[in-house]
Formats: sequence, C-alpha cells, structure tokens
Amino acid sequence: MSLLVIAGSSRQASINRRLQERLAEVAELNGEQCYVYPPAELDAPLYQGDYEEEHGVPSNIQKLATAITEASKIVVVTPEYNASIPPLLKNAIDWSSRLETNPWKGKTVLLAGASPGQFGAVRSMTDLRGVLANLGAWIAPSVASIAKADADKIAELDAEFLGNFLQQGD
Repeated sequence: MSLLVIAGSSRQASINRRLQERLAEVAELNGEQCYVYPPAELDAPLYQGDYEEEHGVPSNIQKLATAITEASKIVVVTPEYNASIPPLLKNAIDWSSRLETNPWKGKTVLLAGASPGQFGAVRSMTDLRGVLANLGAWIAPSVASIAKADADKIAELDAEFLGNFLQQGD
C-alpha cells in the first residue's frame, strides 16, 4: 500500500505541515510506503476556464494527479480559512478535476486538520468531504481533528491514535 499525504498549507511554520509530517512518520513506523507531497507543488494559477483553454492544466497539477492516481490511499491535511477550505488546496483540487481522467474517482481519502482554535479544522474537513465525494472519492468516516494545536502538540500526538486513523479503508 502506498500513502500520499497532502497538506493544504505551504507556510513553512504551518501546524498542518507538521501534522502532514507526523502522519507520514507514523505511517512509515507502521510499515507503510508513504509520500509527503510538497505543499509548494499545489500552487497554480486560480482556476479559470479561459486560462485552461489557452494553457491547459498546469504541469505541477498533472504531477499531483499522477501521485493521486498511483497512491492506494490519500490523506488530505487541511487548515481552516474562514471556516472553510484554504484556497491553495481547493484550487489544486479544482484543477486536478479538469483532467480527462479524474484522479479522485474511487480513491480512499482520509481527512485531517489542525488549528490553534477550538474547532480543529473540522469545518474545513466538512466542506472537503462534500467536494471530494462529489468527485467520486470515498471519504473515511473518522477525521483527525486537532484543536488548540501548536507544533509541540502535533509532535506529541499519540502514534496509536494516528495509526488507527490511518488504517481506515484498508
């Protein structure tokens, strides 16, 4: 099994990037082949049909789609921007859905997120659940929502909790 872990924040000090790395660490400790997708690789022009018609789907998004297609399972780690999906992540999903073959269709997707606030990015994950299900992905029922998070809390997350989370859809 190969696990692809995507984070929806490219900020260097992002707690969600730290969560992305912690999930990969636990997956590898449990013997899973894991690829941590570089968040900067999600960056693409804002989706717009005229741009797509003139330039096609950006090459980095085609690379993302290949990674999604090749993975057995995907973990999407998301921050919460104004109670919803961050634009970097939503735009990458929108672009990737424009390819001839939708890479999300039939994929098992796990949702995780962290925030310094009390909601632990759960509102973003709720919105992601609808978007990804619309693209034909199977969304695991349990999420890893880390509220009142900081880098130390992420580093200390229980490996058993994360391991059980990662086993969904096996």
